[in-house]
Amino acid sequence: MGSEREDVHHISNQGVRLMSSKSRRLDVPQRGLPPEKPRIVDGGAISAQTAMPTGLTLEILQENYESIFKASAIFYPVAYHFVRELGRGRQGRIFLALRQGARGCITEHAIKVFDPSIYRNPKEYWTDMGRIAYQISQLHHLQTPHLVSRYTYEETYGIGYVQLESIDGFGLRRMLRKSELEKVENVEDPASWSESTSNIFRLYKGNLCLKPGVVVYILRGVLKGLERLHAASFLHCDLKPGNIMIDRLGTVKVVDFGRAVIAGERLTFLLGSPMYMSPEMHRRETCDLQSDMFSLGLTALEMLRGQTLAESDNTSEGELLQMKMELKDRLDDLLPEDVLKNADLVSIIRKFLDPDPAMRHSTARDADVGAQGLLRIDKQLVSDQATEYSHDLSDYLGKHVNEHTKHVEIDFDD
Repeated sequence: MGSEREDVHHISNQGVRLMSSKSRRLDVPQRGLPPEKPRIVDGGAISAQTAMPTGLTLEILQENYESIFKASAIFYPVAYHFVRELGRGRQGRIFLALRQGARGCITEHAIKVFDPSIYRNPKEYWTDMGRIAYQISQLHHLQTPHLVSRYTYEETYGIGYVQLESIDGFGLRRMLRKSELEKVENVEDPASWSESTSNIFRLYKGNLCLKPGVVVYILRGVLKGLERLHAASFLHCDLKPGNIMIDRLGTVKVVDFGRAVIAGERLTFLLGSPMYMSPEMHRRETCDLQSDMFSLGLTALEMLRGQTLAESDNTSEGELLQMKMELKDRLDDLLPEDVLKNADLVSIIRKFLDPDPAMRHSTARDADVGAQGLLRIDKQLVSDQATEYSHDLSDYLGKHVNEHTKHVEIDFDD
């Protein structure tokens, strides 16, 4: 094979080896046609008729997973070239990728590749991949600006990945970093910097946090996304600052609902991030939409005070559960004084954080526009300080655009 066609995939009894040439040309089988030979690993073949690939051990799967990143590409069944990493977490890694279609059609997507190492065996991994494939089948039709679009699930040599909407923006976790605010301060003149940030940020006990009006704006965007997700009978199960994004237009988007489960499903294993779990999730009890409400309440508390519930990531699950059982009665000690003056806002946050699911908001819509919802708080805060938060956020994100890529610069969110 000539040097101009060095981007090929090789198969050995140690699993797939992905090799990449300097030209980054993607050499893949023509879409719609099978490869010339079956993909054989230790005497087993992956066939369209079998539910799970055969002959692949967890060790080989992990090798295949790592090979994808070494090549910065997926070659089969669809060709993607990875431009840069967008994020990583326990489930896997997310990349901005260019999809190579027919006749030179290049389109931009986000690709999330799922890590097999967190599973005990290949069967457990592929069973969970089946769950994610089912999710996408059920949810891909949802159209709302407040949920990231998930287009398709695919596998390449036993490794599952999903194609997602590429969002030009950054996560709420990143917004709460002082270092990001300092980037703007270092490049802006003082007057412009003050104008672009004074409506969004504040400091509380040395921590960067968001102003109440911005917090309410973000919560309402999340609730609109949850309303559609819950209407399809799915729960997010991993709401946290790292899974809430703001795009260049200032639109709030809920992302990464790969842990989503069907409402009423009893949990037999730990889903999501322990720091942001509801009490019933810690106890592995049946979860309903109120479980997402509790996680959103924890996120609201963090936005208002600029600090996670527990200072250490090593806090035990039992300690976290105890903190959450007592949390609604400790808000007077945790929230800033000016936030405490807004009794209606504190009452709503307390309702989110009630340890009894039955005492939380009954639906996402109720929490948004109901009699005890955030709409009335939004009207109060906007009347106190006339500002369009989507414009403020859009202006702020615009100051983080890379002049070469024309995208908001991305760091890893957790």
